[in-house]
Parts: sequence; C-alpha cells; structure tokens
Amino acid sequence: MQGLSLNGDSRMAAEAAHNSQRARKRHRARHHKSRLGCFSCKSRRVKCDELRPVCGSCSSRGEPCVFPDPPVATFKPISSSGERRDSPRSRSAGSPRPVRSYLEPWETYTSRPAGVSPPANDDLDMDNLLAMQFFHLHTAQEMSLHPKRSMIWRQVIPRLAGKHRYLMHLLIALGGLHMITHRLRQRPGEDYDSDTVDLRVVMDHYQRGLQNFRNEVAQLSNSNAEAVYAGSLLLVAFVYASLQVPELNPACPTVAPVSVLYASALNKQTLPPINQPQISWLHLIRGCMRSMVLHFHGDEYWKDLPFDSSLSKLNRCSLLVQLFAHGALQAIADLRAFHATLRITSSPELYLTSVSSPNTSEVAVDGLSRGIDVLESIYSRVISVFQCTVSERGFPDDSDIQYNLEEAAVLGWPSVVPDVFIGLLGSDQLIGLTRGLSLAILAHFYVINSLVDRWFLGAFKEEILRIQRSISGLHDAGLDRLLMWPVRIATS
Repeated sequence: MQGLSLNGDSRMAAEAAHNSQRARKRHRARHHKSRLGCFSCKSRRVKCDELRPVCGSCSSRGEPCVFPDPPVATFKPISSSGERRDSPRSRSAGSPRPVRSYLEPWETYTSRPAGVSPPANDDLDMDNLLAMQFFHLHTAQEMSLHPKRSMIWRQVIPRLAGKHRYLMHLLIALGGLHMITHRLRQRPGEDYDSDTVDLRVVMDHYQRGLQNFRNEVAQLSNSNAEAVYAGSLLLVAFVYASLQVPELNPACPTVAPVSVLYASALNKQTLPPINQPQISWLHLIRGCMRSMVLHFHGDEYWKDLPFDSSLSKLNRCSLLVQLFAHGALQAIADLRAFHATLRITSSPELYLTSVSSPNTSEVAVDGLSRGIDVLESIYSRVISVFQCTVSERGFPDDSDIQYNLEEAAVLGWPSVVPDVFIGLLGSDQLIGLTRGLSLAILAHFYVINSLVDRWFLGAFKEEILRIQRSISGLHDAGLDRLLMWPVRIATS
C-alpha cells in the first residue's frame, strides 16, 4: 500500500509539472496596459483611446465620459549617492521605482521664466466647465437628427474648437446659453436640481469668439474655411437661441417669461406687442450662411410632386404637423387675397407716412408680393416632405417628419427671402394695413421654424403671439383672420 501511494504521488507530481509547462506556453504576449482610460470604457471592458475631454467611444455612443484622476505615487527624497541605487533585494521584491508625487510642487511648472506672471486665478472656472459639459451631454446631441450631421456636432466641431480658440469661445457660449434656456423653460413650480451659468460669462465668450471669427472671415482661405464654417454654425445656433432670453431680446417680456411648451398655461396678455420686429438675426444668418447653404433638392423638384390634399396618413403625427398639412395652402391663398384687396382698394395715404417717397408704395406692394411667393415655395416644400414621408413610411410619426424636414433644408428660408421684403420689415415708413400685412407674412414664416422641433427654435411660437397682439391693435377683421391659423400653430 505504501509503494502504491508513493507511485501515485509521483504520477500526480508529473502531471502537475506537465500542466504547469502547458500553462507557461499559453501565456499572453506582453503589452503596455494603460490605466488612464475613462470609466465608461472600463465598465464595458473595451479599449479607450483616451481622447479628452470625450473619448471616441463615448462620443459615438452619446455617453458621459469621465476620466480617473492622475495616479498619485510617493516620492522618496534622494540625499546620498548610496540611496540612488535600489538594492537587488528590493528590485526582486517588485517594489516600484520612486516616482515624484503629484502632491508635491513640480519645479518644471512652478518655476517661470523672468517676466512671466502667474495666472490671475488658478482655481477651476466652473461656469466654463459646466457650459462645456452641457454642450457635450445635451447641446451637441440635440442639434441634428441626421447621424452624419450629428457626428459633426459631437466630434468634429469640438475637435476643431480644440485647435481654434475662437471656436472654443463660441462652443462654450452656445452650451451656456442652452443651459439658460433649458432653465427658463421649466414648468413653474418645478424644482429641478439643475445647474446654470452666468449670462455675463456666456456673452463674454460670445463677444470674444465673434471678434476673432470676423478676423478669420476677413482672411478666408482653404486653410481656415472648415473652421470658419464651423464657427458660422455655432453663431447661427446662438442667435436663434438668444431670442428666448429676455435680456438678449428686446421684444421678450422681462418679467415671468411665458413657456410655450405648455399651451394651456399661455396667457397672451403677458406678451407685449411688437413695435419693431426683431430682424437683426435675419441679417446675420443671411451674411453667414447664404453662400454656404446647400439645399438637398431645388424648388423644381418639389413642384413636380403631385399634391395629395387629404394627407390622411399623418394621423400618428403631432397636432402641429396635422394643422400645417391641412391649413398651409389655404393660408397662402388668404394672404394673396388680402394683398390683392389691399392693392385695389387702399390709397397710399393709408399705409405710408407723410415722409415717404412717391415710389415707396410700389416698392411696398412688390415687396409684399415677393415675400408671399417665397413663403408659398417653402410651404410647398414642407407639404412635399410630408408626402414623401408618407410614401416611404406609410403612417409616419413625428421623428420621420423631422428627419426629412432637415433633409429639405426648410430652415434655409432666410437666405431666399427677398431683400425688399426684409427692408419693409425694418422700415418706419409703413403704417396701417400694409404694415399689418408685412407682420402677418413674417408670422407665417415663423410657422416654419415652429414646425421644426429643435431646442434653439423655441422662441418663434412666442414671436407669433406677439405679432398677433400688434395686429389686433389695428382693429381690422381681415388681418385678425390671417393670424388665426398661425396662432393655432403657436398654441398647439
């Protein structure tokens, strides 16, 4: 029995040695493992590219990206030559080499050349960090429904901003403004624990970014064209969103701004009438984008599509989409009828001031007519988008409609509105019914922006209601009827 036991032990020892040898043969190839990847990649057990502030994996997945703090190691002071050498025993024990601690000052960073002053504030600027974080987590995610365009906002523009300071200023400004508008549009009484930023900080970034953007535009070339285009996108979004902030929009009420997200709570009496429409944003958008905007299809494409007046398959879409589908063409017909009546029955004294030149009436009539022409072409494009979406999807929902509205570039109408019509909006020589008709046409253009569901377009429903207040002061039943449909859109 004892011999059998010894023999069995020897076999077990041989098997253990054989298995140990096989295990050594299956070891992995050596590689340098980084421990500085973000927490999201670590949790998913994928390799992180460690691109800061947002790695590529988190950016593509739309997830928050948080990196670990730099490792803190101990530093053993070196006082003699004998202590500079590690003993063989300590090396064999696997003790790490002495590494300088991040808790101790580094001479490389603490010692400055003569004449270089330290930074004014070495603490974190939380407003800047919060605005940048909000841009990555929310703003960039909500700028486009198209995957490739969304990637431009999420990845390309932030990377360009890392190379161009003026783009970083504009990026921080847009993220901060989005935070402010998000806070303004919360329900009354809601107490969300959400951060916000100081509007003065936002405007400082905007002004600094805008100043250097203008310098870049003045010397536009192949080398900076991509960055300038990115800057124009950031600027246009900022200008649209600024219409929602009372301090930045003179037409906005300064007390208790109305939230258009909740139609039942709308009180039109709190919205002041528009004495002079806010059109400075139109000039900026036309200046930045007019030569760059590329329409997916020209107007001829949309005109060739047969019109289906029923559009009954939109019943899964929002009330706003259905109201537009069933009322857009009638709204154009009503505008044309009122314009024709005004042209025949009204004398120049009814709609021009005493200082107007003799040909101002002709310019006004022509400008109004051309404005309606452009409005009709954009409305036809929107209706055609509805028809195409129905033919593609059968019974589409709002997400399908919104995606195709973006493809059709319906927000590009400011670049095709005739100069003469914009001139009428800014003129102080128009009074009476002609003034009212110009505002009514503008309200119908604002319907297009209200139809597109983007956070930075939230002011246009309120703008329609302010125009309605102004027109009601003219006490003309015909003008009041023209505003009934846009007001239904604005309150839907």
